[in-house]
Amino acid sequence: MSGPRKGARQAAAAPRHAVVVGAGGLMGRVLCERMRALGAEVVGATRDTPPLVRPDGAPAPALRGAGIVYHLATSVTPSLAETRPELVAADHEAFVALLDALALLEDPPLVVLTSTGLTVSESADGRPCTESAPARPRSAYARAKLALERELRARSPRVPGMVLRMTNVYGPGHRLRRGYGVVAHWLDAVVQGRPLDLYGDPDTTRDYLYVDDAVAALAAIGPEAAELPFDVINIGSGEATSLGRLLGVIRKVTDRELTVRLCPARGFDQPANLLDVERARRFLGWQARTPLAVGLERTWRALVGMEVAR
Repeated sequence: MSGPRKGARQAAAAPRHAVVVGAGGLMGRVLCERMRALGAEVVGATRDTPPLVRPDGAPAPALRGAGIVYHLATSVTPSLAETRPELVAADHEAFVALLDALALLEDPPLVVLTSTGLTVSESADGRPCTESAPARPRSAYARAKLALERELRARSPRVPGMVLRMTNVYGPGHRLRRGYGVVAHWLDAVVQGRPLDLYGDPDTTRDYLYVDDAVAALAAIGPEAAELPFDVINIGSGEATSLGRLLGVIRKVTDRELTVRLCPARGFDQPANLLDVERARRFLGWQARTPLAVGLERTWRALVGMEVAR
């Protein structure tokens, strides 16, 4: 691991040319808005925009002059990764093609890859995992993310890179995807008057991170970090929350009677996952600031407002 990242804390105020791959997702939309508010020139890439890599493997004009590329895009969820290996392969191939195209540039930008804390498996004895914890991915999803991390590391320093291992990001506008995003699925069930499906043990713990906090971590990284060694940084709230406690907070925030349907644990579920976030505090000057109850209330109000608008 590298030493402290000097200057990263001030980087968020500096205008720059940024490319956001996955601009249509939960974090991508908020990140584009935040970067533009900071004065940055932002290119948002989605499945509906022109490809960033030409058929001959050359970088598209949108990549030229970029100081930083945020790679947030994914086609798979933990559930889909188990059943659709072709989607995992397609994601991998697209990321490799992007890195290879960037390597052709005279001055490649910093690539910031969002990964998952599940790459380091469970938190031993309830203690949070540090970035140096052995990688022991127990699911196809975690293995796929770790493979992307390794592709980026292998190209460093030619293509400078940084990995942010995120915990469970939630917030307004989180689209429903099978087997992914318990907060989004539970709040949607409340709105629709359906039972909430609780998979596995209610004592299963996770770390839930509000989207604005996740994006603040991304925006805290400046292109000057390209001069530093490849690094991995955990991004999370630092607080373990059981599914049972999450259910209680949702009950309080929504102020509705909830019906809970207990379901068997899924193969990709883990009993506990908590990340140590001290490195993010020291190197990025970042920490999560949104309490769970506050983030859930904002998410709930936005969802109810959308339903009323319809």
